[in-house]
Amino acid sequence: MDYYLSSDIRHTVIGGLRGLGRLLYFTAVFVAGSVFALAVRAALPIRTYRTVRPRLTRKLGRILIYASNIRVRRRGSPPPEGSLVVSNHLSWADSFTFMGELGCRFMVNHLYGEIIGFGTVLKSVGVSFVDRMSVKAIGPARRAMESILRRGETLMFFPEGRTSRGAEVRPFRAALLQVAIDLGIPVASASVTYETPPGWPPASVVIGWEEWPPLITHIYRAFHAPRIVCTISYGGALSVEGGRSDLAASLRQSVSRLFKPMPQLPAAALRRLDVMKKVARRLVYGDETGNRRT
Repeated sequence: MDYYLSSDIRHTVIGGLRGLGRLLYFTAVFVAGSVFALAVRAALPIRTYRTVRPRLTRKLGRILIYASNIRVRRRGSPPPEGSLVVSNHLSWADSFTFMGELGCRFMVNHLYGEIIGFGTVLKSVGVSFVDRMSVKAIGPARRAMESILRRGETLMFFPEGRTSRGAEVRPFRAALLQVAIDLGIPVASASVTYETPPGWPPASVVIGWEEWPPLITHIYRAFHAPRIVCTISYGGALSVEGGRSDLAASLRQSVSRLFKPMPQLPAAALRRLDVMKKVARRLVYGDETGNRRT
């Protein structure tokens, strides 16, 4: 399939075969890891499970990233255990990457939880889901976050609210940051970016998940590439000063300093790249000049 607007045999035939083989391998690893994680969750008392969960989460995340042929590079020092951490958000792979790095709990978009099988496994390793478009969901999400942090567990979420193609760090939504203000705790920052090999389309279209095609379609597209390099950069923790809007702006600046923007395709090419062959939304793809509507 011509996902990358290319007739190069490396991107079409060879990439397609590689993608299919890796997808089958990833599926087998994911199913096996999921069964193991669910079995551990069912067998252990809740207190014991909470003790082993960070190690289980870290191991499962690293296995899935390895099965995805994503290689991780690190810059800076990870935050200490029990931290509240924020990062930019590019792809489904972000969660697996940070799981493998930090063994952390997550607050993620509720749409992940609606994916059959995927949501069940994420819940088993401590992922919670929040509908960022619902005002009513913010209160329960904050209470869940406070409970996690009071137990000394590391918690991460993506304040941008949705994935992007990595041209920049989008404005941070401030609602969930109220937890840091209420608890009086600093917030650690991190950034994630991806690279593809020379001669391949940029990672912004290979693994960036902005248009949200079906998960299996997007993973298959990402698996066309011979390898993907993920760079995680850790920054310091910011103390809470002022209101949550000020904190959100400061954290966005911190993440932006860590973040390396990913090369982009022109807006016209992105319209043609729609893997579902639907009319691309101008909200996502922009107008003819590449500018998004506001």
